[in-house]
Amino acid sequence: MSPTPRLRATPERHPRRGLAMMVTLVLVVIVAIAAAASMRSVALETRMTATSIDRNLMHQSAEAALRAAETETVGTQPSDYPNAGCTAGRCAAVAHDSTARWADGGFADWQASTVNVASGSPTPTTIIEQNGEGENWAGCAQDAIRSPNCLTPRYRVTSRATAEGRATVILQSDVATP
Repeated sequence: MSPTPRLRATPERHPRRGLAMMVTLVLVVIVAIAAAASMRSVALETRMTATSIDRNLMHQSAEAALRAAETETVGTQPSDYPNAGCTAGRCAAVAHDSTARWADGGFADWQASTVNVASGSPTPTTIIEQNGEGENWAGCAQDAIRSPNCLTPRYRVTSRATAEGRATVILQSDVATP
């Protein structure tokens, strides 16, 4: 007797193959969206880092100019300053009811500093303003016999590092001269 022939099974169509392709496409789209979001985040962090570096360079430039102007101030006398306005970065006392010079966008008498700054940094500018006289210790001006060292001239030193489209840093200090 001969064996009974087996019937061959006809291949079934696998509907799951289409489903696998759809799942794969959805996963590819999700990965592409995640990659795009990651690239955007990296670009933002790069801009933030560049801004931070730029601000740091500007701050260092302004700080160097401030220290140089403070040193210059120590050797000056009130007679070295104009009675009104500014000359070569040295300014008379500002009236109490007027806009501060450093805050006035139209003020143009900033003096370029001679300090060395990092490559790519703009030259910082300074102004030195008379700021009256001040007591060197509390209550010395009320003493019956005032010590000659009681009051000394005071100056406000302002430095600025700025450039178009870049960070702007303004620093100030008050200096009492001997």
